[in-house]
Amino acid sequence: MKIQLYNVFVEPFKIAFSKEPLILIPLFINIVITILFDILARLGPIASFLSVILIGIFNTFFFAWTTILYDEFKRFKKSDFKESFAKIKRLFLDITILSIFVGFLISIGFLAFVIPGVILALFLIFSPCVFVVEDVSLSDSIRKSFSFVFKADHFFQILIVLIAIFLLGLIPYVGVYISTLLEFLWLPYLYVYYREDKEEKIIQQISQDGQKLDKKDVNSDQTYQD
Repeated sequence: MKIQLYNVFVEPFKIAFSKEPLILIPLFINIVITILFDILARLGPIASFLSVILIGIFNTFFFAWTTILYDEFKRFKKSDFKESFAKIKRLFLDITILSIFVGFLISIGFLAFVIPGVILALFLIFSPCVFVVEDVSLSDSIRKSFSFVFKADHFFQILIVLIAIFLLGLIPYVGVYISTLLEFLWLPYLYVYYREDKEEKIIQQISQDGQKLDKKDVNSDQTYQD
């Protein structure tokens, strides 16, 4: 399915601020925790280093939780706070491992040259979304994230979304909060609504087959009557 940029930019706001405000809860918790760790980081270099790691882990955790809420809303037209939290809590250790591994790879990329780091970040950005939605292994979540991003009709649209988040993040004082808001609203929505859903395809195929059978029955009845 081709990504519709207008929908990616607009629909998440309609969902989160009107239809299902529960989707905003992980975002707000993440912002509060980030502020607290930013304060702790001022205690010294060790505290600063640990804060960066913990912010990355919690950011991935709450980003993945937002994805679960979007997925529930898409499938059931309503998000379930208790069920989504129970699922994300159960996956906390796996998400922590994924966050550390992804962060390590991206850091290595940036240490080598900036461009490899950007490419790796682009390649890995949807791995938490894949992991919680498709219930696959950590390695498969990375592989499927790559496939989703570099699919022929996805790459440039995703790049535009990420550039928009980056540029708005450069606004003095409030940029970091704007970019976090957009990251949590746009990216999980983008994956949940534009991934290849095999279950949906099967349901659509069954529906189409049923319609074809109904048409055949109608045509048979008309032929019999004639």
